[in-house]
Amino acid sequence: MAAIDNKQCPFCKEKIKYIDYKNLKVLNSFITSFGKILPKYYSGVCLKHQKLLARSIKRARNMCLIPFIK
Repeated sequence: MAAIDNKQCPFCKEKIKYIDYKNLKVLNSFITSFGKILPKYYSGVCLKHQKLLARSIKRARNMCLIPFIK
């Protein structure tokens, strides 16, 4: 019998299809204090949104909106 994970993706819950790289408040909540992207098993984000989130964070870093290292 497999364990049931009750965590639901916060982006799926609000039916968000696109994660904007300019929304720094959302992006900073998924970055550690060292500047690393949180893995999906800590953040509770589904795989589809984790990939979108990582892409948005990397875009924000390249646009100098978020530092690479804090």
